[in-house]
Amino acid sequence: MNDSTKTNRVEMLDCPLRGNWVSFRLVDEHGEGNPYAGLPYMLHDSQGQQYEGALDEDGYARVENIYCGPSVLSLLTDYRGGDKWYEHFLDRKSFQLPLTALQVAAEHSPSGPRNPDSKTYLAEGRATRENARFLRVEVRDFVEAKEHLPDADSDWWPRPSTVLKQNAGLAAERTGVALAPNLHHLLEVKALRAYSPLLSHDKAFCALNAYHLAVMSTFVYAPFGKAKQPKERYVSTAPPYTLQGSIGHVLREQLARLARPTLFNTASYHLLCEEVPYSKRLEVMPHDPERYKAEAENGWNNPEDVHFLYDEKTETQAFITHNDKVLLISVRGTQETPDILRDLDARQVPYAEGVGQAHRGFYGAFQAAKVFVERYMEAFYTDEQTVIVCGHSLGGAIALLLAEWLRTNWSQNIQLYTFGAPRAGDRAFVQAAAALPHHRLVNHNDPVPAVPFTWMDAEWKLASAGTVALFSSPLLGIALLLGGLLNLKGDPYEHHGEQRHFVPRKPGAGSETAILWQPGCAILDERACASYTGAVDLQGDMPKRMSLVNQAFSAAEHSSDGGYSRAMLTTLLRWHAGVENREGALFSPAEIQDIHNLIQRAEEQLASWQPRSFVEFRHEIRKRHDTRFYNKSDLQLRQMYNEGITLARTLGRQQREALERAKMRLLNQAERPLTAQDVFGDLIEREDLHELVAQWRSLDENREAEQLAKISSPPARQYA
Repeated sequence: MNDSTKTNRVEMLDCPLRGNWVSFRLVDEHGEGNPYAGLPYMLHDSQGQQYEGALDEDGYARVENIYCGPSVLSLLTDYRGGDKWYEHFLDRKSFQLPLTALQVAAEHSPSGPRNPDSKTYLAEGRATRENARFLRVEVRDFVEAKEHLPDADSDWWPRPSTVLKQNAGLAAERTGVALAPNLHHLLEVKALRAYSPLLSHDKAFCALNAYHLAVMSTFVYAPFGKAKQPKERYVSTAPPYTLQGSIGHVLREQLARLARPTLFNTASYHLLCEEVPYSKRLEVMPHDPERYKAEAENGWNNPEDVHFLYDEKTETQAFITHNDKVLLISVRGTQETPDILRDLDARQVPYAEGVGQAHRGFYGAFQAAKVFVERYMEAFYTDEQTVIVCGHSLGGAIALLLAEWLRTNWSQNIQLYTFGAPRAGDRAFVQAAAALPHHRLVNHNDPVPAVPFTWMDAEWKLASAGTVALFSSPLLGIALLLGGLLNLKGDPYEHHGEQRHFVPRKPGAGSETAILWQPGCAILDERACASYTGAVDLQGDMPKRMSLVNQAFSAAEHSSDGGYSRAMLTTLLRWHAGVENREGALFSPAEIQDIHNLIQRAEEQLASWQPRSFVEFRHEIRKRHDTRFYNKSDLQLRQMYNEGITLARTLGRQQREALERAKMRLLNQAERPLTAQDVFGDLIEREDLHELVAQWRSLDENREAEQLAKISSPPARQYA
């Protein structure tokens, strides 16, 4: 629609006589003027005269005795302080923002109701009642620096006339919008609002955080802007970010513009969001090379350089963003060949940032992430923010090392959620990091949490007793080796954090049916890994490395999308239903039986173990040409065989005891009622939580997920 159809064309008049007037009212999307009460303004008439004033309590002003012709309304007054978060933008170390009083006022005015065509209507109705010329304006129409604001909304009209401004004489070059003489104008200011995903600040586990962070751990596999092509050198890109599902598109083009994203990389999900002031969104820095020359000289040429890490040497990928309450870091898992090689590089090196030893491959990737995160923290972190770190697979291991460094150097107010993460450190590291709140989620048939496989260490040849156990029964022996139970060199790798385990209700069922519980032992994870190992080729007496790793990391159960995000979505819905429908019961009776059957199958497999005979063991040794057994007499081989069988029986007994404890934990957890806090954390204190949850659950995709999880619709309930 051109200017001639949106506004009346006003020709420039040569008459310089005064005696004209203009009036205007600024209103929000609800048609209310009080959000702009007291806002200073400057009116410039066609002869260059200026008229200062302030809007009244209903956003209204009238200026008399101006020169004939159009005038220009300017609202350039700087924000003068009063809110600590907005003051932070004015004096932070990097990317200081030119805030105006108008911007802050527009941010504190909620978005208004819409017609089916997505257009607001309350302000337009008020304009009709006041017999006013109705215009829709944005904050960017009134300011000189615009790059920190959302791009212009092409659907927000009728817009102020550019032709009218061109005919405003000496006022034409002024920043602002043109008003026609001797008319009353009603200007609807587009609300500067954004969506932000709800996150609990409570360190205790909550299902909503786990769901949102599972999605973020899927999301980090996306490019920030432009997809990198194979063998193409990585280069950051400037906005706008138009690739659907990319990190820049979701953060800058959707959440920041009050649009609900539905695609995260290639996965479709809906976040449970709240509407917030624009400056309290998950921020993406402005792209304004002229204003931010110092930042560009230091390598921050584009927003992508600030928020996105792609380290070409280690191919480590991560993104970081923040708002007034949260600083969020997500680290990518295994995706490309060097990532897999890091998974294999299992030698231990000192964790120089703290105590203990760390997996060498993971530690190298952590070093790249540390430099990226440290620079961001120095520029944007405030003591009021909760630091939340998440990662899937290899990203979970890097996230653990990163979170422990952040805890000891930056903030005790930190949370870590990992999904399908391998072990990253030894016992000394795990014990030193005990104060780090780490919620570790594991899928039942995901073999990756048993990484690093102890035989990956270059010193695996020391484990002759374990090899005997392997020969005596391949499945059990591999389970013992992969479980990290054999100390090959230094302390064994150990898992850190509080484990939660997704159990499929039926064999072969998808993640939508998974039940989340805490078994209290790792044998179920190790058993899954052993099953994978038992199905691949052996090389000498050990599984072929790449054959196992390729199968493990391509497993559907390890997928960040289908394996974890989908399972966490249905868990959130199931837990919510448990609070609403089952008086807080964590499991239904049928679910308890399903988990009990899972434990029983593991017990039966352990109980059925029978060692091979010494003759069979000796035959395998000779056939495989294992150098550890060269020049050994039958007497020496017999002694090694006996040691291996004793070891296998001891460890098998320990695992059976662990399964007994898991059954007791199942009964105890079944008796403990779920609470709304288990589902939503400290968000239960919000008065609008019930309404937000109801809107989110009503979405078609979430209703479909409820049906797959066999969840009935709960009655209405308030949380606070």
